[in-house]
Amino acid sequence: MTAPLLATITYCLSESGRKASLKAWGSGAYHQNVSGIIAPDELPLFSCSPDGTISVVFNQVEFNAPQTFTDILQYLKKRRERFLKIKVLMEAEAIADTAFEAGG
Repeated sequence: MTAPLLATITYCLSESGRKASLKAWGSGAYHQNVSGIIAPDELPLFSCSPDGTISVVFNQVEFNAPQTFTDILQYLKKRRERFLKIKVLMEAEAIADTAFEAGG
């Protein structure tokens, strides 16, 4: 059995999110960290430092309330799915361009 993979996600709170954090006895900081266990297939969503720390900074969105690890992990998975679809489209376009250039 492999050891559980503990990962940390850093995300950002908007001004109203920072106020909500303070009301919930949180830090009220702009950058928030949440940690949790990930499955091995989720590892590509993260960076792994030489000391074994698994983490990612998710700064594309400012949230209006504190988030759970599970919620942010779902955002990361959806983002990866979108990027993979874009990659497939770009590769198909490159192949089509090459085919039309060769035939033209």
